[in-house]
Amino acid sequence: MKVLFISPEVGPIVRAGGLGDVVGALPLALKQMGIDVRILCPLHKECKNIKGIELSPTIRLKFVSKQYTIKIREVKLGQSEIPVYLLENKFLFDRPGIYSDENGNYPDNPLRCFILSKSALHLENVIGWSPDIFHCHDWMTGPLPAYLNELNKNKQRKKALQPKSVLTIHNLEHQGSFPEEAFRISGLPRSFYGIDGFNHYGRMNLLKGAIQHAHKITTVSPTYAEEIRTQEYGESLETSLQYRGADLIGILNGIDQNNWNPETDSSLKHKIHSANPGKGKNSNKISLLKEMGLPVEEKIPLFGAVSRLYHQKGLDILSKSLPELLAKNNFQVVLLGNGDPAQENSFRKLASKFPKKISVHIGFDDGLARRVFAGSDFFIMPSRFEPCGLAQQYAMKYGSIPVARKTGGLADTIIDVNITKEQANGLLFEQISSNEMKEVIHRAIQLFQMPELFDKIRQNGMNSNFSWDIAARKYCEVYEWALNS
Repeated sequence: MKVLFISPEVGPIVRAGGLGDVVGALPLALKQMGIDVRILCPLHKECKNIKGIELSPTIRLKFVSKQYTIKIREVKLGQSEIPVYLLENKFLFDRPGIYSDENGNYPDNPLRCFILSKSALHLENVIGWSPDIFHCHDWMTGPLPAYLNELNKNKQRKKALQPKSVLTIHNLEHQGSFPEEAFRISGLPRSFYGIDGFNHYGRMNLLKGAIQHAHKITTVSPTYAEEIRTQEYGESLETSLQYRGADLIGILNGIDQNNWNPETDSSLKHKIHSANPGKGKNSNKISLLKEMGLPVEEKIPLFGAVSRLYHQKGLDILSKSLPELLAKNNFQVVLLGNGDPAQENSFRKLASKFPKKISVHIGFDDGLARRVFAGSDFFIMPSRFEPCGLAQQYAMKYGSIPVARKTGGLADTIIDVNITKEQANGLLFEQISSNEMKEVIHRAIQLFQMPELFDKIRQNGMNSNFSWDIAARKYCEVYEWALNS
């Protein structure tokens, strides 16, 4: 089977978040299963110095009255032999940022999406290889399923010979919504712009169009696949997702367990051995407290958080809860993150008010993030919604017990100690509220004071299997399902 991933980002070449991590890792597991998998991604400014082989011929695409020349540069994915085809057009992609710059989203993002999607269908003219499955990732590849359906219709190929599309929704919040006029430059039939196509309350919505046109749809955890069909989590697309419900499946993301391994991680001063993590955890805790400028208090719990600071992640609820919690309880907090200026300031003020109990680093540092996972006793994720979540998986592998809201992939990966002490690997709470946040923090503090149970739950987390192999097998089933649809 031949599969082409189409994505605006692919780690480690160019990434902005979890989407890039998935697109850079899942193909490796699929390759191990015998899938001929390749990746198409724009050549963004931050990766234009990557060396590769420039292929010929070029791709020429016409939109309205202007022609665009697209060059293809081939590189390999990490140390693998998986080809990554970088789509090069300086006018469209040689810019700061993948989706936006300091002034906001790029106004010509619709055109950039149309060209990325259309180029995927013309790639075979350059490389002499055509996929059975076009695996589209998020809204920036939204037009591709519609282009493919129109191509299949025009070529009048037998259904058994038609390539199929699979759409993966990584985060329904990001949809690619633009004025109706943007659809006119797509070249798609006007009939595709309707209530059963790209029209969403009078605007062109690229993700909605993809949902309507893709042969099969996946998202990144089973619980999230159920949640997004409800009004609470559906981001106004729940009707379309209910309509396509029979073709929608949730597949939990994995992590690269070789890359995220506390026994070999060079970012850590002290290794953590999964069979006996206590000594390594304690040494990393002491190092982290010193690095973050906090007093070394080994006998009280240390809570860590590594996150973007914006509404989805729920850390505003944590900041509101901490003054009372820190005033009445003996624990420490380290936070690494950035985003909403108001949230950044609230955490800075907390660090100033409680200098011996909380330390905040505004920004992002991959090495420090790993040291937070390794040095903390508990890892906080109070998300309002969480499609999958990778941080809780990293935290468990590094011996930090997750304290999280029961939603999306957090609900699928974390087993609360109140459910079963034998299999528990974390703590969950139900509602986004300051009261529930305070209650779950109190539960964590109490757990820390029960060393035997605490050690067991930590060990359960470290022994969890978050391998990509499990997800890869399920994706192979979806590909077969699509081809036979």
